[in-house]
Amino acid sequence: MTSLGFVKSVVHTCLRIREGDRVCIFAWSHALGLAEAFAFECQRIGAKTHLEVETDKLYYQAVLKLPVKYLQEANPFSLGLLDVATANIFISGPEDPDGLKQITPERMSAMVEADRPYSRKFLEKRIRSAHIYLGYVTHQRAKTYGFDYEKWNRNVQAAIDVDYDGMRESGKKIAKMLENASVVEVTADNGTDLKLELGKGVAHIDDGVVDDEDVSRGDVFTALPAGSVAIPPKERSAQGVFISDVPEAESGLLIHGTTWKFKNGRLASLTGGKNIEVVKKRWEIAKGDKDQASWLMIGLNPHAQGGYIHNNIVQGSVTLGIGDNRELGGKMESNFGSHCTILRPSIKLDGKLVIKNGKFVA
Repeated sequence: MTSLGFVKSVVHTCLRIREGDRVCIFAWSHALGLAEAFAFECQRIGAKTHLEVETDKLYYQAVLKLPVKYLQEANPFSLGLLDVATANIFISGPEDPDGLKQITPERMSAMVEADRPYSRKFLEKRIRSAHIYLGYVTHQRAKTYGFDYEKWNRNVQAAIDVDYDGMRESGKKIAKMLENASVVEVTADNGTDLKLELGKGVAHIDDGVVDDEDVSRGDVFTALPAGSVAIPPKERSAQGVFISDVPEAESGLLIHGTTWKFKNGRLASLTGGKNIEVVKKRWEIAKGDKDQASWLMIGLNPHAQGGYIHNNIVQGSVTLGIGDNRELGGKMESNFGSHCTILRPSIKLDGKLVIKNGKFVA
């Protein structure tokens, strides 16, 4: 898909921008050309646009040098824009993630706290929103994480150029299975053996398109590339161990072998391999429901490949989250959130095998 074709797809298909819409575009300076393309495509339809630009220099100066109490405060200008906006486009950043390594757990938690008012307003006003992960695909990030830039870029483009209608139908089938199940069991060759109760949670499909049905349910976010179904489990129901089989990018580092052990429904230990201390330190100082399995996600995207930063959408993968889950309609509230993925799991719903070694069997 060409860059222009992607822009049109996001504007017309994924967010369904129409004449009279008011679209806020939040971008980093390295993605300004893409932001301009989005803005003009919206304007061509008759929508009004507002463009905000962040720079790596200003961002790192703020998060590393400002008093923590300032980082905890939401920006009233950005909040005010949400009173006007009917749609948002976020182009991710920063361009160079190396500075993320210097952000202390206390500062990271403060920024999570500052984000809460935005999340509440998004959900209350049901503002259609798309996060564009192409902003993460930079030469600096590839160097930091040890990715082959060209392969990574091709993979993201391929995962974006997908049959959205087909992914939607697959998502509906998986969502129905999850909503009708009482117990999910996740196993893998790496020693994973986890059991969760699903209760009566509603499954949320991210197929890349925010349609009227999604908005009516409050599912107003999509991330591109997309492709997943997520559901909040029953509180304090997790038992067993979940071990990631693919590194996860966080804080300018790759986190290896994240291992979560649950006992009596709570996270009893968080261990792992290389760089796990980054997550563990944030978890130790976090507040609220930080020690529970808060969401389960199954990947749907047939073109996505694991090993980059969108492991959770790889078809047949399973991702487990801990911490806050209110965006999925859950009751867990925390200033902490983390997740890890197994690319080749086996999953049973009420004893019926639906995924075997990362392949759908039902």
